Amino acid sequence: MSTRQQPTADSARVASPPGPAPVRVACRVHGGLVEYDGYSDDAWSYSPDHGGRVSNIFMDVDDARLPGVPTC
Repeated sequence: MSTRQQPTADSARVASPPGPAPVRVACRVHGGLVEYDGYSDDAWSYSPDHGGRVSNIFMDVDDARLPGVPTC
């Protein structure tokens, strides 16, 4: 998992936190589509602890849209 400057896979990498690990998110947004292991998603979340955006496709949650998390 890489933390990106913008919500796209080709954006500059700002961090590469070790995983799997808990990630605190402040808000979410739609961004570039990410495809991985047969899944695809365009949801990204801002992680203040890592200073960038993480594709929700790499989060181990039931709903990648993260209900209850505000939109950025």
